[in-house]
Amino acid sequence: MEKLIASYACTLVWKIANDNSKNAQTIREFLVKLSGRLVEKKKKFTAPALLAGLHSFFTTMDILELYDYEELLNIKNELHELMHVKS
Repeated sequence: MEKLIASYACTLVWKIANDNSKNAQTIREFLVKLSGRLVEKKKKFTAPALLAGLHSFFTTMDILELYDYEELLNIKNELHELMHVKS
């Protein structure tokens, strides 16, 4: 099952990477930002950055389905307290 999911994710990244529409360009920029990957200035994106961004996006969407905004703020504040950081 994991191979099927990985294959689908790679296919989706390929589609996003090879789509020349303005919408796809916006999605690529968004996914690269989410990925946290550094991309050379002469390149706008890389497939690994798109894949990492896609993973972050789906993980974030899953979290947003599980927790409401107040719960997430409470978790953030608790983490700040554990790290002795002021919000």
